[in-house]
Formats: sequence, structure tokens, C-alpha cells
Amino acid sequence: MTASPALDRLPMSPGYFRLILRSFGDTADRRAAILDGTGVTEEMVRDPRADISLFQQARQVENVSALVGEGWAVLAPELWTPSAHGPLGVAALAAPDLAAMVQVLVAFAHVRAPFYELTLRREAEAIRLDYDLTVPLDERRWRPMIEIAFIGTRALFAAVLGKPPEGMAFTFACAEPAHAEDVRRALGGAATYGAARNAVRLPKAWLSLESPFADPTLYAAALHELQVARQKVTAPAGLRGRVERLLASLPSGRLGADAVARLLGVSRRTLVRRLAEGGVGYRQLLDAELRRRAERLLSGGAMTHAQIAEALGYTDPTSFSRACRRWFRG
Repeated sequence: MTASPALDRLPMSPGYFRLILRSFGDTADRRAAILDGTGVTEEMVRDPRADISLFQQARQVENVSALVGEGWAVLAPELWTPSAHGPLGVAALAAPDLAAMVQVLVAFAHVRAPFYELTLRREAEAIRLDYDLTVPLDERRWRPMIEIAFIGTRALFAAVLGKPPEGMAFTFACAEPAHAEDVRRALGGAATYGAARNAVRLPKAWLSLESPFADPTLYAAALHELQVARQKVTAPAGLRGRVERLLASLPSGRLGADAVARLLGVSRRTLVRRLAEGGVGYRQLLDAELRRRAERLLSGGAMTHAQIAEALGYTDPTSFSRACRRWFRG
């Protein structure tokens, strides 16, 4: 799988990546297979500040499908509980009623999963949520992620209703796969295939039901966090952010400006000029990434000074020592 510009530019929450890796990477070999080709290192997995792209998430999905089988996403529906969705799950449950919860999903679902957008359609006795793909993903990559989205949506409604949401129905815009019966079990039986679009239907009468988890303070805090995250997804991706994500994805975090420019599809001159317009130089970004990694490795205490220097691409420990004095004693 090669990264398309759209996939590479879209930031993706690393929460799902970590959950999938933890759930299916139960041996060193399986973890390595799941991480293969993603550009995500074990260090990034452990770093709560790490950022990934949609391309990296899609590549992980491809790897897990090859390792476990295409029905992996529905093997353990308990993974996709509201807590798996971070502030989206918090805001959905803390909303005053199901109508507000639906509005949260429509406004912010793409923040957690930027490969689709939700559209609300009103019918006579029901409402329909259309999950429209917004980036070029083939079926074997989007279907597991839509399965996860559907299971997660069902879990949210089940939590508020306090029982299985038997009035929900799910349609997939693809042919019926071999694991369709597993999907139906995970979704309570109401899953059909060959539809015009991926969609969820639920009774309109549910919308007036109040949430037992309603919490105005928590709701406002989660909405604020989602609004900040939405700006990252919807704003045009700056070159600086793309450079920072690329450096973070490399094993040593070190790459020359010429190589970075080629990977980003711009000339070195353009790279330098556009970064300068944003008030930063390439060396500053590289230095910041190396400092971040050095700080983490030094605090871990598992590697010697010389080993860390080598891991960060320094040709000799003396150069690394000078950098540490500049970073941490200035």
C-alpha cells in the first residue's frame, strides 16, 4: 500500500492504533507484523504525544487483516466500547439526550475517523446516518473500519438505552463477505449488504430520550476538545505539520532536507521557503524531534549514553553530549 497525499495529510487519533496493536499483537512477531510498513515505532506507540496519519492507520488495518483474517474487527466487539472513542465517546454519553448525541456524532465522528463524514437523513419514522467515504480507500481497508464504527455506534446507543438497541439497522455498501454472520452477531442481527451506502437507521422516537449519563460540565469539556481536534482535520494541512509527522515516523527521526522534500513532493527550495514563511527552519524541526526522543530515552534509563547517541543517528557520543547540554542545561 502506498500513501496517497490525502491519506498522508489527514491526522488520525492514535487511540485505535494502540488498541488494535494491544489486542492482536500478543507476541513480538505479531506486533512486528502489525507495525510493518506503517512507519509507527514501538517508541511512538508508548508516546502519548505521538501523532499518526490516516495512511498509517489504514496500513495497520491491512496488516491485521492479513494476519488474523478479514473478520478481525468483529471478533471482539467489546473492544469498541464508548471509552475507545476518547472525547467523542465522552461527549456522546454526557449529552443531555439522544438527539444531542446524534448531533455530536454528525459534527465530530470524522475527527476520530477522518476517512468518512456522517450525514443525518430524516425519514417518516426513523433517522438515517450515512457514512460517506471522503478518501480513496478500497473495500478491504474501509470495511473493517466501518464495521468498527457501526459496532461503536451501537454500543453508544446501548449504553444510553440500558439494553440492546434492537431497533437499529445497519447497511453496508459492499457485497456480503465470508464473515457476514459474525458481523450480524456483533450488530444484533440487523446487518444487510449490497446497499447504496454505508448507513445506520434508528427509530426517530429515541431522539427525545434523556441520557442517564448527562453531565453539562463533562459535555462542554469534551466538545471543546473535539473542536480543537476538528481544526487539525479540517484546516489545510501545513507543510510544517507534515514535516513533523514524517520525522516522528522515522526510526531515528533523522533525515536530510533534500530527502524530506522528495518524500513530500516539493523542491528543497519550496520546503525551505514555506517553512520560513511559518517562522521556522528545517533544522529547528529536526532538532526538536531529536530532543523529544533523547528526553524520552534518557528518562527511560534502559540505554547507555552511547547507545542513545547511535539510536538518534549521531556519529559520535561527543556530538550527542553537546546537543544534550544545549537542550537540557540552557
